[in-house]
This record gives sequence, structure tokens and C-alpha cells, in this order.
Amino acid sequence: MEENAVVSQPKGKTQIIPAAGKSRDEMRIFLFEFFGMALFAYGIICSQGSDEFLALFFFASVCLAAPFSGAHVNPAVTLAMLLSRRINFAQAVIYWLAQFSGALCGACCCYLILNEVDSPQVKSTDYSWILSDVSGEAFGTFTFILFILIQTDPETTLTPGGQPMTTYVLVALALYFSREFTFHSGGCLNPGMAVSLQLFQSFQTGDRQRMDFLWVYVGGPLGGGFGASVFFELFYKKQIKRL
Repeated sequence: MEENAVVSQPKGKTQIIPAAGKSRDEMRIFLFEFFGMALFAYGIICSQGSDEFLALFFFASVCLAAPFSGAHVNPAVTLAMLLSRRINFAQAVIYWLAQFSGALCGACCCYLILNEVDSPQVKSTDYSWILSDVSGEAFGTFTFILFILIQTDPETTLTPGGQPMTTYVLVALALYFSREFTFHSGGCLNPGMAVSLQLFQSFQTGDRQRMDFLWVYVGGPLGGGFGASVFFELFYKKQIKRL
């Protein structure tokens, strides 16, 4: 949950923003996004469908990664940050690589320790059902990422001068409530998690058909992230400035 450059905030409240072009900072981004995503993937599987435990694991992942990478922990969030010009494309690629590989690592650890891995999957191939799944993933991700963009921009934040921990809690709550818009699809809202968990499970079980509708969990969230960044930059932020 971060910006591309250090912004003026009260002393002690500025979040750490990795500078572009420095290998040490790029490695820090990769490592903490990797570990944050691995922890979240492990937590998703362990939560056994519990919305509350999933939100708590997400909160833990954000607390781990936020001071060092900004804790995107979601390729759709990274896309929104890129479109909002808070990070550059090279940084976005580092985030995406870390997120996909971290989720795979979390799935492997869960399988080795608990001998269990689960992944999101559409329940019906009916046209109307799939349309509902895609729409739900897009709308849920839109609301989730829009809140992140609002809360992490110094001009629109709901808690100006607040402690970073306040933002972490609010973002975790935003995920919890945004998933309630998408109960039809399971509320994944995370293309990196969907791809990595489905890829792992399809090879582990030999069921390649699980991948047939993976696009639902990729296209929906990415579309929602794109829509959130456009709405925030072209409408919401301008309306706030007029107040």
C-alpha cells in the first residue's frame, strides 16, 4: 500500500517507498512481496473458507511486507498502482514475479505440511453463471482496490496523519467486505493467487480441466483494478479537490 515517491506527511508517518533503479531496493521489493504472498497463500488454504481467518491472514501479510514493499500482495493492486503512476513498469514486473512465485511457494509449503491445497474454481459452465462469476470478481476487486487507492493517497486518505497500522487494518477490512460482493465466485479477487494455486493443484492432481476457466479469476480482478484506477484518477480525486 504505497506510492512511487516519498510524499510530504507528518514526521514518522511516511511509508517506505523503494526507489527505482537500485538493485538493493528491487531485491527488497521482491523478497517481501514473495514472503507476503507465500504467507497469504498458506493462510487462504488453512482458512478453509472462513472469511474472518482469510482477512486475518491478509492482515498479517500486509504487516509483514508493507514497510518494505508496500504490500501489494495482488497483481491487480500492482496494475492499479502502475496505472496511477505510483510505480514504474520495471517495478511492476518485479512485483508480479514475486507475487506469482510467492503464491506457488505458499501452496507447496501447505501441501508438504498439511497435504492439502485448494484453489478457486467455477461451479458451473452455464453462460449466466460464468458471467456472474466474472462480474462479481470485477466488482469486488473494484471496490477493494478503489479503497486502497483512496486510503494510500495523501490527498484523499481517510486518516490523514494516522499510523500505518490504521491503514493495514482498514485495508484488511476492505478485503473482507469486498469479498462479500462475490460469494458467487468464491471471492478470490487475486489473479496471482488464482493462477498459482490452480496451476499447482492441476499438476498435483493431474486435472488439467481446472485451468479451463482460470480466465474468470484473472480477467475479472484485472478489469476491476483497471476500472478502479481510472475512476479514482479521472473522477474521485478531482471531486475531492473541488471540496
